[in-house]
Amino acid sequence: MPRILQMMFSNCTDPARELEFNRWYSHTHLPDLSRARGFIGARRFENAMPAPGAARYLAVYELEAESPERALAELTRLALEAFDCGRHIDCIAGVPAGNTPMGALWREIEAATLAPLERHDYPGASPELRQAMLAFLEQLEGSPKTGERETSD
Repeated sequence: MPRILQMMFSNCTDPARELEFNRWYSHTHLPDLSRARGFIGARRFENAMPAPGAARYLAVYELEAESPERALAELTRLALEAFDCGRHIDCIAGVPAGNTPMGALWREIEAATLAPLERHDYPGASPELRQAMLAFLEQLEGSPKTGERETSD
């Protein structure tokens, strides 16, 4: 089965919760997503020289999956489950990679440097976010998979 790298760029939307965000991401979110079929591993990085408005954080997920769409659908389903049980933080925003024309310099965030969170009672996904995630899943699951070809009789 092919190996797939999924790269997710994000920012913490509440500067006062930056440490909580990193603790949650390293000790709650990554373990939750590690339940994905074909999950091999994940690593996190912090942009060492972020430009204004650029992503501050990068998570790289490695999976074995039949297609990139299936891998992303699996991660999206697990994120929705985390929202449903209060385990998904409410101060995260997905952002474009953005940066300078010269690229970016990323420094790894090691989970061992952060204490795990003691509780998880985050609010569920907003109706708008839930709808967007479900529509995205529908799109992923309904599109032809990468590498599949239509055949004619």
